[in-house]
Amino acid sequence: MSATRSTFPAPAYPAEIAPLIPLRFIALAWVVLNQFRFHLDLHAGDRSGLVFKGYLGAALFFVMAGFLAAHAWATETEQGRFRYGPFLWTRLIRVYPLHLAMIALMAVLMLAGRATGAALPAGVFDWRGLVANLALVQAWGTVPTVSWNFPSWLISAEWFAYIALPATTWIALKRLNPIVTIVGAIVLFSVAFVAADSKHILFTDMTAQIGALQTVPAFLFGAGLYGLGRRWSLPRNWSGFIAGAAGAWIVAAALMRLSDLFIWPAFGVVVFGLAETAKTPKPALAWAPLPYLGQIAYSIYLVYLPVDIIYFHAVERLIGVPTGALAWAVWAGVFPVILAAGIAAHHLIARPAAAWLAARAPFGTGVDRTDPLAVRLAAVTRRPGA
Repeated sequence: MSATRSTFPAPAYPAEIAPLIPLRFIALAWVVLNQFRFHLDLHAGDRSGLVFKGYLGAALFFVMAGFLAAHAWATETEQGRFRYGPFLWTRLIRVYPLHLAMIALMAVLMLAGRATGAALPAGVFDWRGLVANLALVQAWGTVPTVSWNFPSWLISAEWFAYIALPATTWIALKRLNPIVTIVGAIVLFSVAFVAADSKHILFTDMTAQIGALQTVPAFLFGAGLYGLGRRWSLPRNWSGFIAGAAGAWIVAAALMRLSDLFIWPAFGVVVFGLAETAKTPKPALAWAPLPYLGQIAYSIYLVYLPVDIIYFHAVERLIGVPTGALAWAVWAGVFPVILAAGIAAHHLIARPAAAWLAARAPFGTGVDRTDPLAVRLAAVTRRPGA
C-alpha cells in the first residue's frame, strides 16, 4: 500500500454526507434574505437581526463546502483515485453555465435600463468587471466592486478555495492534528476579522474586496472538522442535539446582533453535528424537500438578482410603490418567485448544461464513483434524450 493510501484510516462517513446538502440551501437562502433588507423602505434588516446578519450565510456555506471538499479529497485519495483536474471540472460545470446565463440576462437588463434612461452605478457593467466575471476571479481583488451578476462573487471565492484545496488538505489532513487545525482556523479567522475591522471593513461581508479570503479560514475549519470526524465520532444521540443547539445559538446571536466573532465558530459545530448524523441510521435534514432544495441551491442563489430587478420593477409599474401591509406582502412575495425561477433555471439550464459538459470532460470520460456529484451528472447523461 502506498504512503498516500496509508495516511487515513477506513472512512467513517458515507460516500455522500447527505445532511450537509440541505444546509447548502439554508446557508444561501440566508444570504438571499439579507439582500432584501432595504427594499420598499421596510428596513427589514433594522427590524430583525436575523435578516441583518444574513450575510453570514456565506461564511456558513464556506465552512460546509470545506468539509465536503475535504471529504471528497480524502476518500478519493485513499482509494488512489483522486484526480485534481476532474475534481475541479466537476465543480466548475455545476455553476458556470448558469453563471454565464445570468451575466447575459444582466446585460439585457442593463441595455433595457439604458434605453429607458435609468442611471446605472459606475463600474458595475464595465469591461473590466465582465472579464473578471468570465474568468471567475471577481472575488480575488481584481475589481473594486461587485459587478454584472453580483451574487457570483461567492462562486468565485469558492472556486479560489477549490484551486487551493491541495494546500488546505495537506495542512488539515496530513500536517496538523485536527484539533490544532480547528483551533488554528478559528484563530486565523479572529485575526483576519480584527485586522479588517481596524480598516473599517467587515471581514464576513467582504465580496469583491478580496472576498476569496473568507474561504481560507473557513475551508481550513471545515477540513479540520472533517479530519476530526474521521478519527472520532460523537455518541449517536448527541450529534443532532449538538447541531440543533449550535443552530439555536446562531439564530439567537443573530437576533441579538452579537459580533460575528461569537457566531462564526458555531458554524463549524452545526456542520460537524449534522455530518455526524450521517453515520447514524437516521441522518438529519432528511425531510424530502430539503435534499432537493440543497441540490438546486446554487441555481436559486444565482437567479435572485435578476428576479429582484424584474419583480420590483413590475410591481412599481402595476401598483406603484406599496406601503403598509401590502408592502410586506409584496416583499414576502419575491421569495417564492425566486424559488420558482431557481427551479426553472436548474432544470432548464444548470442541470442539462452540466450533464452535457460532464460527458465531454477534457480530463477523460471515466466517472469517479467516490464523487457523488460526478455520479449524479453521469446518471443524467445516460438518460434517453439527455
